[in-house]
Amino acid sequence: MSHEKIFETADLDLTAAIMTGTGNPPVIGHQRDGLVIFEFIDNEVTRAIVIAFATGQLVQPVKRFAAARAWLFRQVKGGRR
Repeated sequence: MSHEKIFETADLDLTAAIMTGTGNPPVIGHQRDGLVIFEFIDNEVTRAIVIAFATGQLVQPVKRFAAARAWLFRQVKGGRR
């Protein structure tokens, strides 16, 4: 049985950036006090996006990023899936 490492974040913009860069949606988990945690497989691509995002060097298509962010917001608020 394989246990893949998981990257977790509560940052909606970082999550949208990872979605835009990988094309994969996160697993969405709800913690106590209403905090939402987004999970991705922790691999080289995810780490590269996180580092570029954190250093302000990430460049992505704005429309795809905005669409990913809007989709995430709807999921968190309980909207259509």
